[in-house]
Amino acid sequence: MQHGVPKNYLHEENIPEYPKPEFYVSRLKHETSGSALGGIRNNGGFRNPYEEPLIWWSLAVGPDEINNAETRLREKSFSDRGRVAPEQQSFLWRFATSPAFKETSRLGSFRFTFPLQEVLMAYRDQICSGADPVMRVLQTDLYKQEVLYAVLVHSPNLNKKFSKHPLLENDPNAICVYRDGHFIWRSEAMCETHWYEFDKDQMEARPVWYRKFYVWDHVALALHMEKEEVLKLDFDKPEDFLTYCEKDDVTYRKEFQNHHEANELVKELWPEWVGPLEVERPLQMHYAVTELKLVLSGSCGEETTSTGNALYGSKAFCFPGFSHSVEMEVDNLVVKIINTPEISEFTSPQAKKKTLDDIRLSGPALHVYLLVIGLKNISANLIRETVRNFESKFQNKALRRTMILFTHQDQTEPDIQEIMQEVQQFLTEKVGNRYLVFNNSLEDRDPQKVSNLLKEVKVILGGD
Repeated sequence: MQHGVPKNYLHEENIPEYPKPEFYVSRLKHETSGSALGGIRNNGGFRNPYEEPLIWWSLAVGPDEINNAETRLREKSFSDRGRVAPEQQSFLWRFATSPAFKETSRLGSFRFTFPLQEVLMAYRDQICSGADPVMRVLQTDLYKQEVLYAVLVHSPNLNKKFSKHPLLENDPNAICVYRDGHFIWRSEAMCETHWYEFDKDQMEARPVWYRKFYVWDHVALALHMEKEEVLKLDFDKPEDFLTYCEKDDVTYRKEFQNHHEANELVKELWPEWVGPLEVERPLQMHYAVTELKLVLSGSCGEETTSTGNALYGSKAFCFPGFSHSVEMEVDNLVVKIINTPEISEFTSPQAKKKTLDDIRLSGPALHVYLLVIGLKNISANLIRETVRNFESKFQNKALRRTMILFTHQDQTEPDIQEIMQEVQQFLTEKVGNRYLVFNNSLEDRDPQKVSNLLKEVKVILGGD
């Protein structure tokens, strides 16, 4: 009945089965913009610059919390059946598709992460005059595709003011409780996009034929702060608590920085800091790489098409200029190859959005861009121009997962060392100097070269 929320989100049917684990969380995160970062540094802590006297934090749920929740889920399931839980491949992380688990940010490029107890102790000593803070159920907000459970934290001196809000009790059926120094979050909907369904008997994730979108939930803490009050934490070493977040597909603020700009700003605010800022990694990168997507891009459709065919081993791609994908298995790795239109064809925001949506909705696997540049008529200027055009269309964050393929169809691999010396610094800055020379002739396809390329791609994703 909440205004502005489509009813179809609440009456969705045929949702694939998914797990509902208990996450034991002992860390909090707070995401913010570059301009707000300067204010936090100058104030020596957190204060709300707006009229509402609340500082908002979210539960920080990472691989450790997910792995521990999976262990509890598995042990309980097999214990109920009188069996001992066997060793199995991790499955719970495949369901962690909501923004609550994302490495990207909707609020700004900077993420503070602190131990929960450190935040609560600072709040106790600075705001509550040494008394334990009080926790209450503040509100439950339903947005278009999001349920937010908000916990209010306040000084015991304000019990009368907030008495209408029920106390946060240790209820075994509650969505969120505080116990023994950590929050227990019993997530009702950890998936935003359902790529898998949960097999309760085998305790594993099974792919569904077609993705499905649904409501997701999360928990936030609202720390009550009177006007001009500042919650001060240990800010001496930003490498201990500050990380960089890429911009999410959905944002609530306009201000975001690229990684270089973020580093420059932090260096200005913390002159003794040596950097660089650690970049938040996707959850999938903390697990073994078993599937991935190779996204072919370039200025010449014929080159990307030939490269896709050489990787796949047959003429799977025939029409340059169209998004198309094929799937294969190499070295126990499921690989989806996606051929995209020429960069020059992204002439409108709609064309760019369609291509990015095609990539995002083609499956849950992490993707790496292969920027294809033909060696025929190659020059240093051509390399720089192609990389810059790619960056302007796919943004800076795509370069973190980009490898350049210099393609040819000669029997003998061309020597490109001289030209690479001209652009080495440029490529190091843009793509970490990641490049390979690749024969994209289908007739001369070498399976070992394809296997070697995939090994290099897995390195980009943090795998072995």
